Order: sequence, then structure tokens, then C-alpha cells
Amino acid sequence: MKVIFRDQILAILKNTDGYYIETFGKGRTPVYFDALLKQFPMIRVTDYSAVVNAFKKAPYGPVKFGIEKERIAVDIFDDGLEAKITLNLPSEELSIDNRKNLIIEVMEALKEAGVKFGITLENLRGELKPGEPILVARGIPPVNGKDSIVKMYEISNPKPRIVENGSVNFYDLDLIHQVKAGDWLGERTHPTPGIPGKSVFDTEIKPVDGQYLPLRYDRSSVEMVREENKDVLYSLKTGAVNYIDDTIAVYDVLEIDGDIDFNTGNIDFNGYVTIKGGIEENFTVKAKKDIEIMGEYGIGGVDTIESTDGSIYIRGGIAGQNRAKIICKKNLYVKYLSDVDVVCGGSVYVGFYIRNSNIKARQVIVDSPRGQIAGGLVETDIRVECADIGNRMETRTTIVVHGFSRDDMQSRLDEIKNMIDKNKKEHIKLKIMLDKLKEENSKTENPLIQKTFHSLRAIQEDIKNLEQERLSIMNYLRTPGEGAVIVRRRIYPKVKIVIQNNTLELNEEAVAPTYIVKEGSIVQI
Repeated sequence: MKVIFRDQILAILKNTDGYYIETFGKGRTPVYFDALLKQFPMIRVTDYSAVVNAFKKAPYGPVKFGIEKERIAVDIFDDGLEAKITLNLPSEELSIDNRKNLIIEVMEALKEAGVKFGITLENLRGELKPGEPILVARGIPPVNGKDSIVKMYEISNPKPRIVENGSVNFYDLDLIHQVKAGDWLGERTHPTPGIPGKSVFDTEIKPVDGQYLPLRYDRSSVEMVREENKDVLYSLKTGAVNYIDDTIAVYDVLEIDGDIDFNTGNIDFNGYVTIKGGIEENFTVKAKKDIEIMGEYGIGGVDTIESTDGSIYIRGGIAGQNRAKIICKKNLYVKYLSDVDVVCGGSVYVGFYIRNSNIKARQVIVDSPRGQIAGGLVETDIRVECADIGNRMETRTTIVVHGFSRDDMQSRLDEIKNMIDKNKKEHIKLKIMLDKLKEENSKTENPLIQKTFHSLRAIQEDIKNLEQERLSIMNYLRTPGEGAVIVRRRIYPKVKIVIQNNTLELNEEAVAPTYIVKEGSIVQI
């Protein structure tokens, strides 16, 4: 064996099969050996227990404890993009004087490891330390392609706002989004291919190509046109834009440029209706979808305005002359209500005031900081919210809140979530089925294709309605108690409040109270 180190306590010996330790006496510990081993970076310890025994049982040995490391270890990182070497050599071999020989040896080690591209010896010029990784080759990373970018026609949830226009206030709302045939509805840029990279082995590294993102549209009302490096959606007809789930479509809309009068007759339309003017007395407007009436002076003693499946927006207001009836399945948005009957399946949002009207809705909210409810009957399930209720003349006003069960609403939320999840799974199945049918039969008038398409549209509509119901319930759950009357400024005498069949007659003014039922009676919080 060749002696590579020796003192009075121990010797380190090198044999053809590895390294050995021999101890001559006690007085040292393995910690001393660990520090000593730093002088010999070429040694890899494989049996540390042999070292421990050598010190514990001294004199002892020789016993094998390690093997020789590779003089120059080559390691590949980052999936072939980097090669690093570790110099397991004594310090004297790392000196500047020996650098030429070292570089020759490094190049041989890289060749044996298959490294042939991107080699740089810049990091071998300065001071070198044994056991520290050194970067010696770098490949070219691939450049991944860019996914397509989708931009779509934006439809925000309707949010009424009070605006000033000269001396006239309006309760503005974008309820129906109209487009003309040929109008832009969305677009998708084409994805870009990736650029290959190169590894330190001089092999190609494949990039990830950009992906096509889906562009979902109703093919009966929207067309896709390929233009240069993008796909553009255009409306096939004049109508109202809406989304069912994430699919854009254009629906039939009846647009009346002026008033509803003897020139137009009563309106009954299976779609959206937008009226630029007003509605003469005793006329009727009915529609399946949303109705908007844009005349700035509002409407008077009409017969009926009804949306069987949608919302109604009246930009001016309603002076109903005790004969007008407003009926809608969803929400009503109106500047003011006076002497009118309202039956609303959703919420009634009023800009300024409600006077002498009978209203049934899920909730009634008057937005203006000086809003007022005076006279009549307001009947809701969730809440009534207004700045002032009643007036200084002590006009008899009745507010009824039937109340709700939080537990039932939470259960309904859970039920809606499950229904949405189920419908989305069914939606995916129908989409796959429709795509497959179109591949097999290019004739879109094929009865099975049409049947599947209509089923897809129906389930998309269900998902949209369920999402709207979910958002409404979450809004309802923010109501104090389980039914409330919220007065932001003042409530006056002669106002009768009924919450969950509990009655409170107001005999004096109160400032900014909120009324709920607690322990079987109406309390102010």
C-alpha cells in the first residue's frame, strides 16, 4: 500500500481497490479525521463506521473506508442545457502552473461524457477550488410558442346608476347590448410555433408550440372569418348579444325607433325588445326576453309591460295612473314608480322614489341618497332598503317582509352548485358528441346534429340561469337577520312594518334604523 498521509496517530493508505485507515494509538476522534480529509478531495468515504472503529479500537487496522472519486466529474443539469464539472484534485494540481494540463484533462472528460456544444472554459481561468461545481458548457434553451389570445365582446352585469344630463336625472343602465349584422364580436390570434433549442450534447431540444384557445360561438347567429393571423367573430344578424355559459350568441331583438302607439299597435315578441321612445296610454308590451324603454320622459297609464323570462329597464319612470301593471321574471330597473302595480320575480331597483304603488318582489332597493317610499304597499321576501320611508305628512305606508330561512337558502346554494357541476359535465358530453357528429356528417341540417345542438343550447341556458340565481342568493344572504327593513336616513309615523308576521306601527320618527325580527318580535338594530 502507498502511504499518502502519516502522523503519530494514524495513516491513510492507498491500495488498488481503495483507501485504508490505520491507527497507532488513542488521542484523536473522527472529527480530526474529517478535517484532515479536506486535504484529499479525491477520496469518497464509503464506510464511515470503519473510521469510527479505527479510533475507538486503536491501535487498529488497516481497514478500508473509501474509494477514489473521478478526478473530473461531469454532471448534466437542466435537461441537457448545462454541464458542470467538479474537480476532485489536490490543490497543487489546480494551480495556474498546471492549468494547461488541467484544461486538456477537462476536455477529455467532457468528450467522454458526450458534451460537445456550448463549451466555455472562461470559468477555468481564475482560482479553482476542489469539490466546487464549475459551469463549463451551456446549450441554447428552446423558446416556447405563444398561445392564442382571445378577446371577446364584453357584457358586464347590469348596474344601474344615477346620472345628471343637464337639468334631468336619469337612472341609466345597459341592459340590452345591440349589434348590427357584420359587427365585431370577438377574435382569436393564431398561436405561434416554438423555436427549438440545443443541448450540450449537440442534440435538438423540442419546444412547446403555442396552443389554440377555444373560441365558442353560436354558429346560427355568429360566423368566424379567418383574417391573416387571427380568427374574427362577426354577427350574422342585427340583434342582442348575450352569452350562454361561455358561448356568445346574437338573439332576435325588436327595435322600435319611436313610441308604442296606434302606428305600432301592442307588442308581443319572442325575444328582446328595445323602445327608443315611450309607450302611449293603454298599450301593452310583452316579450320573452329583456325589455328596455329609453324615452327620457318615462311612461304613464299603460296597460301592461311584461317580460316572461327577463328583466325590464325603464329609463324615465312610471306614473301609472293606478292602472299600469309591470310584470317581469327577473329584475326591474326604473327611475321612479308612482301609482303602479309591480309583480317582479327578482329585485326592484328604483333610482329616486316610490309613491302610492303596490309592489311584490324578492327585494326592493331605492338607490338615491334622498330616495323615498311613501304610500302604498311594498311586499318582499328579503329586504326593503331606502333613505326615507314615509313622509312628514304621515302618508300611510305599509312595508311587508315575509322573511327567509338562511338554512334553506344555504341548502339551495349547495343544490345549485351540484346542478351546475352536473350540467357542465353534461355540457362537455354534448359538445364532444356534437363535434364528432359534425366530423362524420358535414351537413349541419342533419336531424341528429340539430337535436344535439338544441340540447346543448338548452343546457347552456340552464347553467346561465343557475349562475344568476346563485349570485342573487349570495346577495340575499348579506341581509341582516332573516328579513330586514333598512332605512338609511329617516322613517316617519304612520308607517306599518310587518316582518315574518310580526307587526310594528311607527308612532314617531326614527333616524337610520334597521328592523329585523329577534326572539319573536321586531327590533331595531
